[in-house]
Amino acid sequence: MLLRKDHPSIRATLALFFIAMLIVTFAYELTKQLLFPSISIWESHTITILFTSIVSVVILFFPLRSLYREQEKTKKSLMLLEEAEKKLRASEARYRSFVESAEDSIYTVDRDLRYLLINTRHLARRGTSPETYLGKTYGDLHSPEETVVFETQVRKVIATRKSVEDEYAQNGKHFLRKLNPVIDPSDNAVIAITVISTEITDRKLAEEALGQANKKLNLLSGITRHDIGNQLISLRGFLHLSKMSLGDPTKMAEYIDREERAVKAIEHQIVFTKEYQDLGVKAPAWQNVETGIKKSLATLPMRDIRVSSEVGDLEIYADPLLEKVFYNLIDNALKYGGTTMTMIRISFHETGEGLVIVCEDDGAGINAGDKPYLFERGFGKNTGLGLFLSREILAITGITILEDGEPAKGARFEVQVPTGAYRFASALP
Repeated sequence: MLLRKDHPSIRATLALFFIAMLIVTFAYELTKQLLFPSISIWESHTITILFTSIVSVVILFFPLRSLYREQEKTKKSLMLLEEAEKKLRASEARYRSFVESAEDSIYTVDRDLRYLLINTRHLARRGTSPETYLGKTYGDLHSPEETVVFETQVRKVIATRKSVEDEYAQNGKHFLRKLNPVIDPSDNAVIAITVISTEITDRKLAEEALGQANKKLNLLSGITRHDIGNQLISLRGFLHLSKMSLGDPTKMAEYIDREERAVKAIEHQIVFTKEYQDLGVKAPAWQNVETGIKKSLATLPMRDIRVSSEVGDLEIYADPLLEKVFYNLIDNALKYGGTTMTMIRISFHETGEGLVIVCEDDGAGINAGDKPYLFERGFGKNTGLGLFLSREILAITGITILEDGEPAKGARFEVQVPTGAYRFASALP
């Protein structure tokens, strides 16, 4: 390995040594002939060989030793470099594996917002290929408004060398974006920014739903308190009048009748608070509509009424009391559909604004004069709470309900689910 043909330093040294030896030998022979003209050929050759050998050893030893040491250092440096490259490749493979296995969108941009790295999750979320990002900047693939916001955050990371977080909405979904600086240890400067974007749609929906539920609970508790207070005032007044009418049985009976009505009204209020107490207590979640319908049917006296459920694997994001909505809709049909009703059908269809779940029957339908009051608290022949509670349960996650059936042709309730609040289990990853 010491005298490899491809080592330029050794080749140059040998060439110089050969030329030097020719010159030294020629000078030595010339000097010898001038000083000792009578010396024999064999003596001359012996002295020349001995002299040139000594000179060769002296001339070659130190340069070759230096070259050997230099080559050993080079070999060691190459070995260290190869080892460092292996470690770098292994580290890069581990980093790439982490980036690709993460559920979050991860990408890296340089100081000019040019893409350097993008993981598969981000490509899938954007519906693009790696070639789309080749040589492109953030501004090439986003709107000017989005680019201004992102560039401002990048400049802040570069200036402070600290991470920056923000939340943003895109295509009806919510994301938490964290920008992390990539710092060059040699000069402590930010050379790139790695962005980790996590979808937090469910969390945001839950926060909004819980906030909505709290508002409704506060409102309803205030209304209920007020209504019970009014009934207690009325009851107290009639009790006072009853005491003053002890000698008049007719008036006494009238006041007692009004007192009983006040007590019954208070009783209804207490029943209502019992029904309403679980609303919004638990965070909303994705729920299978078919499962909710089956659970409702299992607790209702269905008689000979046929129920056709055509919702497939539809799931909607709603309060855990969603099952009670289907219970109330089916129960309402059983109570008011009349003797001619034979069928209840639950289906769905998508619209430009989301999805509509339809619950319809072939019964007596709902009178036009009753339609404006269907979802008001207390309206109806029984407690008047079923449809009101159904509306409140759905409203927690932005779902609305209305009735648009034709009188005498059956009731038809539409549950309108906005985009982002419904999905299909078969389409989940």
